[in-house]
Amino acid sequence: MGQEALVEGQIADAVALIRKLDSAGLSPTLAAWYFYDDADEWRLLLAGPAFDALLPKQETIAYRKLAEAMSDLSPASLTLSDVKLLSSQSPLPQAVRLLVGTPATGIVRAHFSDTTLNGIFIKDMIILRSA
Repeated sequence: MGQEALVEGQIADAVALIRKLDSAGLSPTLAAWYFYDDADEWRLLLAGPAFDALLPKQETIAYRKLAEAMSDLSPASLTLSDVKLLSSQSPLPQAVRLLVGTPATGIVRAHFSDTTLNGIFIKDMIILRSA
């Protein structure tokens, strides 16, 4: 399997989405592009208290709120299907928090490849926020 490249436009659109979610009171505590090796695709992972309150039972409402934020932005290279919402208590956000810490509304760009973190193998990941 060849690894699909993540383009700058996708990263820029993700940062714009994070800022939009911040302004809407839906601030993610985790925002990271994560490469799923088995599916050969990148997904933008988002987690935070606003989504925790809705997941898993009200997942459709959580994605509707995300879609509303995205529709205001009209991102060129980011679609709703590129995004995966996670509970901030799930293993990956917990592990990432140990590795990288950002301010609550901060944006960074930390790239990790072929790393094992708390027993989780990370093929490729670009962390944008981990608060």
